[in-house]
Amino acid sequence: MPPEYPKFKSLEFEDLDQVKKHLKDTEPNICEFSPANLMIWKDFDRPKITLINGNLCLLITPLNESPFFLEPLGENLPLETVEECLKHCGKISRATESFTGKLSLLRIRVTCLRDQFDYLYETKVLAELKGRKFDCKRNHIKNFKRRHPGYEYLPLAPELKNGCLELFEEWFAVRQESRYFPRRAHTSQKTALEKAFKYYDDLKMIGSALLIDKKVKGFMIGSQLNKRTVSAHFQYAHPALRGIFQTLLWEACNKTFQNFTHINLEQDLGIPGLRKAKLSYYPLKLEKKFEIAPIQKQPAPA
Repeated sequence: MPPEYPKFKSLEFEDLDQVKKHLKDTEPNICEFSPANLMIWKDFDRPKITLINGNLCLLITPLNESPFFLEPLGENLPLETVEECLKHCGKISRATESFTGKLSLLRIRVTCLRDQFDYLYETKVLAELKGRKFDCKRNHIKNFKRRHPGYEYLPLAPELKNGCLELFEEWFAVRQESRYFPRRAHTSQKTALEKAFKYYDDLKMIGSALLIDKKVKGFMIGSQLNKRTVSAHFQYAHPALRGIFQTLLWEACNKTFQNFTHINLEQDLGIPGLRKAKLSYYPLKLEKKFEIAPIQKQPAPA
């Protein structure tokens, strides 16, 4: 059971039921409230939980950013809860548009966080890739299949873990000189990936791998975000194989995530190439996120 504020406790696996309980009246549509994401990124985000006015509040203390609360969870949300969160650390971040709309009575500053927007797509659209706007994607897949006619696409299994981790190292090696992929990014992503395999069954993860000559050359791992939506937490593929990213996502939407009407491909984190790639699939919607901070009172004139 979460402690009452001002006490906190680190989020542990057994606390996920409390998160789900407080989410029951608010179907999550952003990846921050995916139970799987909360656990696999735990070592980087270092989440702590507390109860304020009966609302579950998650304090995120990431390694690369000052602490912030996610938007408080609960059926009834008094403004006093929001004020307490802002008083404690000065900001609520990754807040949804619907949440910010409830705070008109507060003196706050709302800032758009474009780099944190989630990309939402219709799974069927990415599975079929119909129309001229997807000509390039279909050509990439067609050419990949011609070059690698014997590739295998399989459900992710424990015996593929080492192959997936080896592929991750290859994928990161070509990016390590970029300012978007510092050494800390390697450590945090690798740790999150290892946790995803560790808790794969407990978190009800869904994944697949693409193999060429029995070696893992691409894989995806996701989990259910809400009744209609799967959140894709990881998508890695060998950078030297043209068309493999397009083929991997196409296969996943046809054979792995086909029971969900929507797929959330999460944020682009301001990485130009990633943003371009995600926009090229024509998202149905960008799930906007915001940062909320109190407006500082101006000192009275002397």
